[in-house]
Amino acid sequence: MNNKVWLNHLSNEVMRGARNNNLCSYVIALEGWRRGLELTFYSKLVKKDTLHAPGLLFSLSDGKELHMFYKSRGYNVKNEAFTIGGNKFKAKIALDKAGVPVPKGKLFSGDTQDSEVIKYAKEIGYPVVLKPSNAAQGKGVIANIENEEFLKESLNYVRKQLGYSEIILEEHVFGHEYRVYVMHDDVIAVLNRDPANVVGDGKRTIKELINKKNKDRKKNPRLYSCLIKVDYEIENVLKDKGLSLETIPEKNEKIYLRSKSNITSGGDSIDVTDEFPDEIKKVAVDALKAIPNFPNGGVDIMVDPNKSTLDSAKVIELTPVPQIGSLVFPMSGKARDIPSAIIDEYFPETRELSNNNPNIYFYLPDILRPLVNKTASEVKVIPCPTNIELQKKVIVTGSFGQNKTLRAVRKLALENNLHGYVQKIKTNQVEIGIAGTNDDISTFISLLKKISPIDDLLDKEWDAPIKVGFEIKKSILDKEVVANNKQTHRKKGVFVRLFNKLS
Repeated sequence: MNNKVWLNHLSNEVMRGARNNNLCSYVIALEGWRRGLELTFYSKLVKKDTLHAPGLLFSLSDGKELHMFYKSRGYNVKNEAFTIGGNKFKAKIALDKAGVPVPKGKLFSGDTQDSEVIKYAKEIGYPVVLKPSNAAQGKGVIANIENEEFLKESLNYVRKQLGYSEIILEEHVFGHEYRVYVMHDDVIAVLNRDPANVVGDGKRTIKELINKKNKDRKKNPRLYSCLIKVDYEIENVLKDKGLSLETIPEKNEKIYLRSKSNITSGGDSIDVTDEFPDEIKKVAVDALKAIPNFPNGGVDIMVDPNKSTLDSAKVIELTPVPQIGSLVFPMSGKARDIPSAIIDEYFPETRELSNNNPNIYFYLPDILRPLVNKTASEVKVIPCPTNIELQKKVIVTGSFGQNKTLRAVRKLALENNLHGYVQKIKTNQVEIGIAGTNDDISTFISLLKKISPIDDLLDKEWDAPIKVGFEIKKSILDKEVVANNKQTHRKKGVFVRLFNKLS
């Protein structure tokens, strides 16, 4: 899991409050906020499967213009483009009409009998791909269906179990799948999406390898919520290969667990922007141009490496609200700064401020709390501080362990326009992280002795990310007590299980 080439201004610390559905919104909103734009989050009129879903809808304003965003979609992507791009069959028709290569396929309404779908599969020939007409993130997509029996099972699963009655059946296109992010005439990023897989070590079972890989994926802000989950598809893929979850693969043997390559279902994300052929990049650009008012978004392309470059690519899907997290946090390869490209598009006058204030961030759950609790329908984020000249870490030894003392430290910091935290690290010692002007920090340090007697004070420059505002962090001593208790409970649990087994 290579994170050495991730963007420095979007570290794991910065991303810890936005690892799930809000990731796309957060990285774009954060970039605009850091450039000095006014940021507001909304909950009104935002629904996801009829559930309350704050954090997805937000606006950015420079005081003259205000632009609305939903996840990664800015509203320069108009409703017509959103409707066509979000409907797989409408998109296929528009692309085919514009001369963009697409797989052969047909839409079947919810009233169509399965027998008609099976008949069409025979006409175009196996293998085929079955997909819901309007699902997102690969949900319900079953690829490489090689025979009628598997197609019947898949139809039952997609239509009956998942509830997607309107479906598309199309030819299965062999090759590698890529997500291409297009902005007007430019390709900003290309991601190779490799289907969920494990690589054997000659010791672990497939199930154990999945668990190990999931632990690694949790270290990636995007993949944190995209774990490999054993389901109908994985069980069938393994069964077709004569394998099971208890099989132990040979060392370095790669076992594919799915046919589809979606990151959300456990696929690998590999940046290939620099080596991707220009001819196929043009296919992606042409695909978005085929739809009116679709200036930026995702294009999914299958590329057959056994064909010539010009004949190798087929567009399988357009995405007006693409998940950009994998482009920003690839499993391997170079991270691409999609958030900056999006803000450049909507606020070009702020272009020179790209990645401004890279160490300052806001903690999204704190901002969204009034929306989540339904005590507000919109929340305006406090402006990004413009006075950050210096960051310091200060270690103070003395009578600073009391809660009232910690609160006094916080009050003093806020009075001096400082951002950061204070945390008890020993019985008589606290750690203070602060960011602000040189003068304000000097004043703060000089006034600390008025709060409580100081035995020793050590300060040094510090470059870690720092959250806007000033917080009192939970004591390290309390964390150690909790960790020790957990360890004791684990040991006790092991002992009880062993005792029960022996008895």
